Amino acid sequence: MARTIWAPGILFLLSSKVVVSGVENIVKGKPYVLMSNHLSYLDIPSLFKVLPNNLHFVAKKSLKKIPFLGWYMRATGMIFIDRGNHSEAQKSLTEAADLINKGKTVLIFPEGTVSPDGEVKRFKKGGFNLALQSGVEILPISIKGTNTIWPIDSNTKFKKGIITVNIGVPLSLEGSDYNQLNDIMVKVKNKVSELQGGN
Repeated sequence: MARTIWAPGILFLLSSKVVVSGVENIVKGKPYVLMSNHLSYLDIPSLFKVLPNNLHFVAKKSLKKIPFLGWYMRATGMIFIDRGNHSEAQKSLTEAADLINKGKTVLIFPEGTVSPDGEVKRFKKGGFNLALQSGVEILPISIKGTNTIWPIDSNTKFKKGIITVNIGVPLSLEGSDYNQLNDIMVKVKNKVSELQGGN
C-alpha cells in the first residue's frame, strides 16, 4: 500500500514526480541495507514510490510528530531511534537486524539528520554496524530535489518539482569486519556523493 497508494498520493498532492535511474541494480525480493542522503521529509515517500522492494526504515524519533508521514510510520511498525538514549538506540538497531534476517530491506539515512544545505554530510556508524551484523549488501542511493519541494523549514510553502533518485551498484561486505568500518563508511559516502552529482 505504501508504494501504490500512500507515496504516489503525497507526490500527487504536491504536483511532483520522481525520475529514477539504476533500478536494474536491485534484485526484487532480495534484502539490502539501503543508504541514502537525506534532504527532506519527502525523501521517504519518494523512495517508496520508485524502489521495487518493500521498505522498512530506521528513523529518528521526532519524525513520529510529522503529519501524515509520522502517522503512516507508526501505523506500519517502522523503527524509531532515540539517538539521545544509547540503550534504546541499540535496541532499535537490533530490531532492524531482525527484520533483515527475515528477508526485509531496511532504509537508513546515515547522516542521521536532514542536510541543511543539500551537501552529503558525515555518515554515522550505526547503519554500517547493522550491515556488517546482517551480512547483506549495502545499496547506495542519492536523492535530489525533495528539499525544494518540501523544505525542512515548515514556514516555507510547498513547491511542485522533479525529484531525482539515482541507485548505485550494491556493495558486498563479504570478508569485511569491524576493523574496516571506517573505510566502508567513506566508500559509501563517496558513492552517494558521486550519484548525487550524476544529473
